[in-house]
Amino acid sequence: MVELTSDHLKCMSLFEKLTGSIVKDCLIDEGAFVFVVKQGDLGKAIGKKGSSINRTRTAFGKPVFVVEDADTIEQFIKNMFANIPITSINIHDKMNTRIAYVTVEERDRGASIGKGGERVKLNRSLLMRRYGCDLKLISK
Repeated sequence: MVELTSDHLKCMSLFEKLTGSIVKDCLIDEGAFVFVVKQGDLGKAIGKKGSSINRTRTAFGKPVFVVEDADTIEQFIKNMFANIPITSINIHDKMNTRIAYVTVEERDRGASIGKGGERVKLNRSLLMRRYGCDLKLISK
């Protein structure tokens, strides 16, 4: 169960007002915000030519990322890495821990990690928050 603080609720409310999309969850990091929007609301959250997402980035004063919600953990992982082709996703449960091994091509490794590791760090935190699952990135 995801715990929402008053800060989460305020951020979610502002994001919904600015974009018209429905927010299911919010990850607040010291360097960025990640919003999980209802399935089908990703286009609305981004807006025409990025108008909605640019407006939210200005309002929040930090990078803002949007992930579309999904029914399965595998689809959610694909949504987190939306513009990066994923070769495979393997989820392992061992001794009360759950780890998702996500494989990408070597040429996509940098994009999947992000500048200074920011993207993979945010995705790892979001996956742990939503599914109690760690994330390990593998390139081949």
